[in-house]
Amino acid sequence: MLVRRAQGGDRPAFDRLMKQYRGMVLATAYARIRDREEAEDLAQDIFTRAWMKLPTLKDPALFAAWLKTLALRTTLNRATRRPPTPLSYDELAETRACAASEGDPIARYLTGERQRVLYQALQTLPLDNRLAILLHICEDYTCVELAALFSEPLTTIEGRVKRAKAQLRRLLGYG
Repeated sequence: MLVRRAQGGDRPAFDRLMKQYRGMVLATAYARIRDREEAEDLAQDIFTRAWMKLPTLKDPALFAAWLKTLALRTTLNRATRRPPTPLSYDELAETRACAASEGDPIARYLTGERQRVLYQALQTLPLDNRLAILLHICEDYTCVELAALFSEPLTTIEGRVKRAKAQLRRLLGYG
């Protein structure tokens, strides 16, 4: 088993686990941090911690749940230590000016506004639903893959995705 080999110090086995679970870890970090680069850095930190703590995992069959818990705790610790700083009015104006100089300013503004509204709607979803929908849509995970990733029954994952879609439609005024 891959986890047992990684627990024994097999770095290539751990690298394969990192590749397999990268989407889940990145989505967990991004859902809270809201910054792609910082989420990437945090995901690397999570995998470093996982590598160091992996020998303490008693049941290798629980690796996915263990990693998810480690990712959630690490992300929450980082988020509470360094809350995101809001943009000042000048920074916001500068950002909009840059976007306007790169093309149609109205289209750029509307795209940015849609992203802001979608992000706010996503933040209102329960964390499990948010992670499921982000991985399903942004990372192209199937419900079967998500069930394996989170060590949850398929029906649970399908329910989370369905509820998240319905919640987003309601929040965004599409249904």
